[in-house]
Amino acid sequence: MNLQTTDWNKFRTFYHVAKAKSFTKAAENLHISQPALSRRISSLESSLNMRLFERVTRGVVPTEEGKALLETVDAMLNVFLRYGEKVNNKHEKPQGLLKISVPNHFPSLKISQWLPEFLKMYPQMKFAFVEGSKDIGFSSYQADAAIREFDDEAQNLEQIYLTTSLIGLYASAEYLKNNGAPEKIEDLNAHRLIALGDPYNLPVCAVNQALEVGVKQGKQWTPHLCVNSITEIHRAVKAGLGIAALPDEYASEDSSLVKLLPEIAPVSVDLYYVFPVYHNQTKRVTAYGEFLAEKFKRVKPTQKVVKLRDTGSFKLDSRLHVSYA
Repeated sequence: MNLQTTDWNKFRTFYHVAKAKSFTKAAENLHISQPALSRRISSLESSLNMRLFERVTRGVVPTEEGKALLETVDAMLNVFLRYGEKVNNKHEKPQGLLKISVPNHFPSLKISQWLPEFLKMYPQMKFAFVEGSKDIGFSSYQADAAIREFDDEAQNLEQIYLTTSLIGLYASAEYLKNNGAPEKIEDLNAHRLIALGDPYNLPVCAVNQALEVGVKQGKQWTPHLCVNSITEIHRAVKAGLGIAALPDEYASEDSSLVKLLPEIAPVSVDLYYVFPVYHNQTKRVTAYGEFLAEKFKRVKPTQKVVKLRDTGSFKLDSRLHVSYA
């Protein structure tokens, strides 16, 4: 085993591949080409004199040796993260880059409109909102925090309730003028439906409810148009391209949208600010979570019952869930 010529970037690359279970996805997360990533992994395997991955149907998985190395690298990353936060927390006010993961299938929170107010209080802060998923790796530098739904199985995460979004079916007045309005659920089969994601592998999410309502469980209506974000769904509906599920917030700000089939109960999506418990004392993470919770409380009072909890780092009057291993 020759570690003298093995640099940390190779271990970091290995970590991303192991977590993503895909060379392609890991290359995207690291912003490098797939050939460059493959060379790093090959070089690391050569240095360690062991095979770290084996190919499976949908990507790669660590070998037994790879699993053992992953535990070590994961522990090292956590040490580096905590040391960095210890250094940063010597400052009196929050500062530095805060990376927040927000899945593209979530309702538009429009939190950027509040950033000027936050940055006026903490001008040394910087932000990066990155696309993510439930499997986001906090310890791999992909994100410091995330905005997502509550996870009952989460371990060692703090989850702060932010807001509840209601999702309904909408079309533009122009589309309805040209195509008529569905009077019952079955009528959707005769309309152009808009969905989110890959047409061959649609994500299970609230905004794809239009493809599931009124059909047997596990089945969907066939979409006529697929786009990659809720913002694009809104633009497509506004342009008269079809019917889609959208957060009610869009309709309240856009008079051209018409809500359809009001007898269908809206889908409710509860959103949380989530971060690892080791960030409890990280000022840039906790300050922004506290700020967001307070802003949502003012503009959109709590619509669901959440657990009562008060901690040393937050006083958010009954808006904090804490999940421990």
